[in-house]
Amino acid sequence: MAPEARVLDLPSMKALNHPLRTQLFNELAAHGPATATSLADRVGESTGSTSYHLRQLEKHGFIEEIVGRGNGRERWWRRTPVAVQTNVGDTPAGIAAARLIATGSNEFAEQMIREFIARDQETMSPGWRDASDLSVAIMRLRPEELTELMDGVHALVDSFRRRHVLDDDSDADTSRVFIRLAAVPVFDDERQGS
Repeated sequence: MAPEARVLDLPSMKALNHPLRTQLFNELAAHGPATATSLADRVGESTGSTSYHLRQLEKHGFIEEIVGRGNGRERWWRRTPVAVQTNVGDTPAGIAAARLIATGSNEFAEQMIREFIARDQETMSPGWRDASDLSVAIMRLRPEELTELMDGVHALVDSFRRRHVLDDDSDADTSRVFIRLAAVPVFDDERQGS
């Protein structure tokens, strides 16, 4: 099932905008459920600091505890199944917060791609090696055409997302797959996005 879309309000954007929280959120998105201790090891922070920031992410609905997994001292966390969107209007604070969220998202995407490129391709199965794709397309479109294109791409991604539960690793033939979508105007002439 496709995650519901959640448009972030300014307080939620500010909560996610903390560098460590963004890193923890992205770690859970990319690698699945984890404890504060394992996340602390991955991001190079103390368990106490990591636990605090995980609770802040939970407070704002970005992550949730997995009830029944772990024990009293070991809490497992996962990202909530929600697609995060920023749309806080034209206020200076909203624009600044959205820019910071987009910057963090872009840095995470670049990290995922760098890790893929750095991976020893010899150890990757031929199926995954052949299926992987890093491609770029430059087009000339009107704003409404770009909206139409991205609506279609998102619908296709959502149709595949419904096939498997993200945190269910019982099917050995599946793996988490990182898909990056970015569609932005290229400001290369006097029109400057008008």
